[in-house]
Amino acid sequence: MPPIYVTSHDGLVIELDKDVWRHIVTRHPELKGKIKEILSAVSSPDEVYVDDRGARHALKRSSMVSDYLVVIYEVGKGGGFIRTAYFISLKRKQRRYRWFKKLTPL
Repeated sequence: MPPIYVTSHDGLVIELDKDVWRHIVTRHPELKGKIKEILSAVSSPDEVYVDDRGARHALKRSSMVSDYLVVIYEVGKGGGFIRTAYFISLKRKQRRYRWFKKLTPL
């Protein structure tokens, strides 16, 4: 699989490469075949948070497996790369992102 690129909600070019995709489907097999949903979460998220390392957490409401699809990506000068993706429940989202800085999707 060649790298796939998507423009994030804030205009950065974000890469999904084969090694990360392999990690995602190995650790989270429910995401197999869900590349479009992952790219959509990056390009048009419902919520975006920044962790203490500066990585972005793009959340998209979902009805597939759980309440939200989370895609975590690193950002750098002019672009970035997807680190992982997974589903979480509303309750877990509320606990996990309570202290994160929330960004406003454009």
